[in-house]
Order: sequence, then structure tokens, then C-alpha cells
Amino acid sequence: MTIGAAMSFVILGTGSDLPPKIVTNEDIERASTDYDPVRAGQSLHEWVMRRAGVASRHRLEGGEGTSDMAVRAARRALDNAGVTVEEIDLVVLGTFTSDSRQPSTVSLVQQALGGSAKCLQLETACTGFVDSLLVATSVMSAAGYRTALVITAEAMSAVVDPERFMYQSLFGDGAAAVVLRDLPGSGYGIEALRTHTDATHCDWTWVPGGGTKHPITAQVLAERSQYVTLDAKAIYRFAVDKMVEASHEVLGIVGLTIDDVDWLIPHQTGANIIAEVVEELKVPPERVITCLDHTGNVSGASVAIALDEARAGGLLNDGDRVLIPVVGGGMAWGAVSLVWRRPAADALAQERAAS
Repeated sequence: MTIGAAMSFVILGTGSDLPPKIVTNEDIERASTDYDPVRAGQSLHEWVMRRAGVASRHRLEGGEGTSDMAVRAARRALDNAGVTVEEIDLVVLGTFTSDSRQPSTVSLVQQALGGSAKCLQLETACTGFVDSLLVATSVMSAAGYRTALVITAEAMSAVVDPERFMYQSLFGDGAAAVVLRDLPGSGYGIEALRTHTDATHCDWTWVPGGGTKHPITAQVLAERSQYVTLDAKAIYRFAVDKMVEASHEVLGIVGLTIDDVDWLIPHQTGANIIAEVVEELKVPPERVITCLDHTGNVSGASVAIALDEARAGGLLNDGDRVLIPVVGGGMAWGAVSLVWRRPAADALAQERAAS
């Protein structure tokens, strides 16, 4: 998708939510039944940092679910954008860890926020943010909507096996949201967006149990097939190749090169994968934004959380070009290139701080 001159979908504001409970690598090692630091010759923290670069991650507790994080992230995005929920025409939420089969998580979000926007939900994983942007901008174009709320939220703790240290160490819970508005001729916003799917290897990421084909039974529970499994070795090469490919693709659409990019926010899949993507793209490390060390892989919410933290931290300047490549289950991949517009609320806060 290339955004034409007639429409310009601009991010007016961002928000994110990370649950207050923090789980460290040391916490996981103490609870682990399948990691032996003596046999491994290193602590679990050393093992995880060398491979994934995750020091801690956040976990839901106290009966909360995906919708609770999504609501908090959405409210923060609305506040940052200076937009009321009554101005929202469309809400698109990407998640594969819904609170329940029905009602949908996006309906629960609207119930909490109020408003009367059209609500859509995508059952998508690590490409969730870019996929949700694609759906939001497409629907806005088709229906003439002016303002959309795009949310990605994942409670990965619900789908990772508590008895397998590797999955516990890789994934975290969290949510993020952005407010999109059509501002034609502004010179800001999404320049190009592409997503793809190749289902040849869709079983590289797999949650076999719990669906209609294999509903929850005593056997499913005994086999622990209600939890996610990954073919990590196969995914590694695929993830690197596809994020690099998608980055060049979206930049090529608008006649740019990687030298024109101010900030790269890759999917937070793992430190080793990110390092190889950065090396192959030849992006200076100081221009790469990550949150992986303290969030883990939060599936589709990862890049949106990193974007919000970069905004809140003052890294993004008005007019900066941001490139966001993603890869995930399906197998799916894609990227978005956008020109950042510093929200008015940020500009005001900066002026007040300076004075």
C-alpha cells in the first residue's frame, strides 16, 4: 500500500501499557524445572542475555486480561494526541490472546472507553501492529473515516508453558496504541506499507490445542499442547531475511534508501536477530530503537511499545523518518515507513521544560 496525496495518515499520539509485575531471569531460574545452571555452566540470566537479550519482562496478574492493558494504552494514546474518544471513527485491535472467544477484546475495549466507533479485531501475532495499520488505513480510505485508534495487545504469559524456561524467558505481556488521523497534504504520516504471508511454513509457530480441531481435553492438557511452540532455528534465518527484504521494499516504493531513515524499530524478536538485521541493513546502532531488554518479545505489541517509549523519551524529532519491519507467525512479514509528526502535547511539554 502506497499512501496517495489525497490522504495522509498521521500518528497524532501514542500510548503503551506494561503490567506492574516484573519477572527477571533470576525469578525464572528459581522457578524452573528444566534449566540446570550447573550442567549448563552458566546462570539462566547469562544464557538468556547471550541469545535473546532479555533481562526482564512484565506479567499480568490479579485477574486482568489483554483488554485491560489495551484500554490503558488507548487512553494514554488519546491523551497524548489530544483527541477524545467521541472523535474516533474506527478502532482496530490486533491480538491472538483475547480475553475470551466472545465478546471480542476490541468490544471490551470500546465498552470501557465509550464512543460509537466501528470496531474490528485481527487475530494476528508478531506482525500485528503493521497488519492493523494496513487494515485501519484501508478502511479509512474506503469509508471516509478521518480518525482511528490502532491497538496491539498481547498477554503472552497465557500461551507460554510455565514449565519451559526458554519460552518463559523470551516473552512478555503489554500493549500499545496509536491515534491515526487523515491530514491531507501535511507531509507527515505513513509513506508506504507492505505485508506478506507465506503459509508454507505456518507450523513454525504453533499452538496446537485449544481450537476447534483440538479443543481442550484431558489429553491436550497432558500433552501441554495449549501452549505455543516454535521452530527457533528455522525462524531465525526467515526473520532476518524477511525484515531486511521488507525494509528495502517499502523504501523502494517511495524512492528512498536506508540512508534516508532516521530510526529503525525492528520487531523485538531477539537480540541476535535484531543485530543481524541491523548489520545487513547497515544501520548505525545508535539509530536503532529497542525495548527488548525490559519487555521481552510482546508479539505484535513490541514495535508499538518501542515507538511509544521513543516518543516519551524525546528521541523522535519532527520530520524524522521511522522504518518498522516485522516478522511473525503465519509465516508473515512486512514493514511500514512513516514521517514522524511530533504531537502538539509533546511540543508543549518540551517548551514548558525549557522555560
